[in-house]
Amino acid sequence: MRATLVVPDRDRSAPSGGDRYDARLADRWPGRITVLRAPGSWPVPDEADVRSLAAALGSAGAAPVLLDGLVGCAVPEVVEASAAARPTALLVHSTLSAGAGAQGSEAAGLDAREGRALRAADLVVTTSRWSATDLRDRYGLTGVVVARPGADPTPVAPGSGRTPRLLVLAALTPVKNHAVLLPALAGLRDRPWHLVLAGPAPDRHAADGLLAEVARLGLTDRVTWAGPLTGAELERVWRRTDLLVHPSRSETWGMVVTEALAHGIPAVVTRGTGAQEALTHEADAAVDGPLPGAAVRTDDPGPLAEVLRLWLDDAATRAVWREAALTRRGRQPGWDRTARTVADALAQVQR
Repeated sequence: MRATLVVPDRDRSAPSGGDRYDARLADRWPGRITVLRAPGSWPVPDEADVRSLAAALGSAGAAPVLLDGLVGCAVPEVVEASAAARPTALLVHSTLSAGAGAQGSEAAGLDAREGRALRAADLVVTTSRWSATDLRDRYGLTGVVVARPGADPTPVAPGSGRTPRLLVLAALTPVKNHAVLLPALAGLRDRPWHLVLAGPAPDRHAADGLLAEVARLGLTDRVTWAGPLTGAELERVWRRTDLLVHPSRSETWGMVVTEALAHGIPAVVTRGTGAQEALTHEADAAVDGPLPGAAVRTDDPGPLAEVLRLWLDDAATRAVWREAALTRRGRQPGWDRTARTVADALAQVQR
């Protein structure tokens, strides 16, 4: 089918999970799709950004439009106008307030705009059951379509082979919660391990704070700051990784977990987020047998330190998690399924 996909126009050298999802969706779309990159400081655009988006959609024709939620949920007036002209859908990778780490009146303002936009759309798509439930509880939405991320065919990562190597692959922002991991690891300095922090630093103040905390905890020689990685550079890091640690405070799915499992790498994630669903589920049913990692509380360092201590100390645990990850690697659906799920749902929108 023909469609227009609206995505935020951001730095392509440091793509987020949502950016990667959008790109795979466009690549595997079953038909013709036009990708419209929307410039702006999303989710808080200025008036020029809104006018530019509205003008672009005004000339988009009658084919269905699918807007990345970072853009569409921020501009309900644009969604309303689009929905009056053509089938219009929103793709929610994260709620605006959770993704921005907003609180108080800022969060309330983002939620109000998002709720209005979601109610104006003909279709809402998200990436996990967890997120669909969250949207129902927040905004009373029903009938949300779940299109879980797929997995690209990827070689098995052999691992470090020596000192256990942990990876956090996420933007250096408070939402991703690196700060809880550092003190957890500080209590494990008597064990061999090395941590790689990879990802962009959009919040320079937060990144500088993490640098200072690493130094304060005496971990400077145990932590590598890799910056944003893509392509062959990222693949080299994956190949040397033994465990993904993803302590994010809020996560709709956590594509990095899917990517780790595609390499046969187990993961430790935050309990009660969409990342737990990525770890514990495949297709539409719970996974039988051992999990490829663990889901723990990450509101303080204690539970995270405990599970990392177990993994570092117990060879049997490492073997079980690794074998479970390798099993999951062979069962993950591809991106064709994701794209078909979204396209089929959009095709069924009645005008």
